[in-house]
This record gives sequence, structure tokens and C-alpha cells, in this order.
Amino acid sequence: MWDRKELKAKGKAAYNANKIACIIAALILMIAGGVGSASTSSSTISTRHYLNNNDQVTESYDDSVDENDAVTIEVNGEDLDAGEAKHDIVPMMLLSSAVAAIVLIVVLVAMLTAALVLNPLNVGARRFFIQNASNPQTSVDGKNVGYVFGKHYRNIVFSMFGTQMINLLWVLLLIIPGIYKAYCWRLVPFILADDPEMSGKEARALSSGMMDGSKWASFVLDLSFIGWRLVGALTFGILNIVFTNPYEAATDTELYLTLKEQAEQA
Repeated sequence: MWDRKELKAKGKAAYNANKIACIIAALILMIAGGVGSASTSSSTISTRHYLNNNDQVTESYDDSVDENDAVTIEVNGEDLDAGEAKHDIVPMMLLSSAVAAIVLIVVLVAMLTAALVLNPLNVGARRFFIQNASNPQTSVDGKNVGYVFGKHYRNIVFSMFGTQMINLLWVLLLIIPGIYKAYCWRLVPFILADDPEMSGKEARALSSGMMDGSKWASFVLDLSFIGWRLVGALTFGILNIVFTNPYEAATDTELYLTLKEQAEQA
């Protein structure tokens, strides 16, 4: 079993040896949703009523009213023609449909942006931190972040997107199993950064095997950064950007490299 303090010491050393590049890479990772943020969100549309709960609505009629006669509705002492009410409802229905369509388009655009841009950036930033762990002179360039937009781009897009969708289905099914699967597949971006030709299924299987026996310890490792994040909140997030995020990303990389070494020796 790996030691949490040792991993954090290695991560901090890797960050200190190449601070500016680590900050840039961690910023890319934060934008891509790979550190310091959650990636799942949902949107809902609510229907609002135009009558307050205190409004009194009464309808007056008698048996002698002919079917062609106009029906009047009294709202707070004022007569409201039924045809006029129908005339007001139709535009509101059209407006609601338009809002629903806009929300749907926004969600689809967000999903496409995540799949085609953010996920590859996540893998590219991980590739930088892997290289930086052994070479403190590593820069953020086409050899790492830009590398994922080359010939392996399509495989990375499908592998990452497939992993996210399967994980989302687990979360929708049951939250706890979804979190469990997220920790099982925690190393997928690192594995793809190391071997971009590997399929999503293979990467998930390899990650699950490497994380076997380390999921709870990894959860505790994540919790150990909460103190830094609370302090960072007092600086309006500045400390998180220049220190906590790159420090955590470098530590996560050390976890991956340690588990990779253990898997190779097994």
C-alpha cells in the first residue's frame, strides 16, 4: 500500500520544480473539469402560475345558459372572458416551448464541448503532469496538451465520453455505486495519456484493476486537500489556482505512477 504523505511530498516537489508550467496545466485541467470541480449538472424547467394563492377564482353559471353563451370567470372581483383567458394561455405555451428548446440546445452544446474539447484537454494536461514528474523542465506544449488533438483524438474523445456516460448512468441508478465506479475509473485519463491507442473499455478495466484496494485510500487522499481549498476560498480562489490545484494534480499523478509501477511488478 502506498503512503499518502509520501505521495503528497513527491507531488509538492514536482510542483515546486516547475511552478509556472504546473499552474498553467492545472488551470487547463480545472477548465476541463478534471480538478477542483464536479462535472455533472442538471437543468429543470418550472411552470409558474399567474394567480397568487390568495386570489379567489369563482365561476358563475346557471342551467339556463346556452352553449353558445359566453362564460365569464370572476378573478378578484373582475370578470375575465374564457376566450380571452385562452388567448393569453397560447402565447405562454409557445414561450414555454421556446424556453425548453433553448435549454435543450444549451445542454447539447455543453455536452459536445465537453466531449470534443474539454475531455481531450483533461487527458493532455494529465500527460503534462506525467512528463513533469520525471522531467521538471517540461513545458505545456504540443507534446502533451496539444498531442491529444492529433491522430489519437478520435479514440480519446470516444473513450472519455463513453466512460463519463456509463458513470453517469451508474449515478442515476444509485449515487453510492456511481461514486464507487468513479473511483474505479479514476485513472482512465492518465492511462489514455500514457497510451492514447487504448480503447475506453480496456482503459476502464485497467484502471479498475490498478485501483483495487486503493479506492478508500484515494478518497482519503482527496479529503486531505479540503483544508487547502477552504483557505483558498478566503483568497477568492487565487490560492487554489496558483498552488492547491497544481499541487493536487501533481499528487494525483504520483498516485497513478505508483499504482502503475505496482501493476507492472505484479
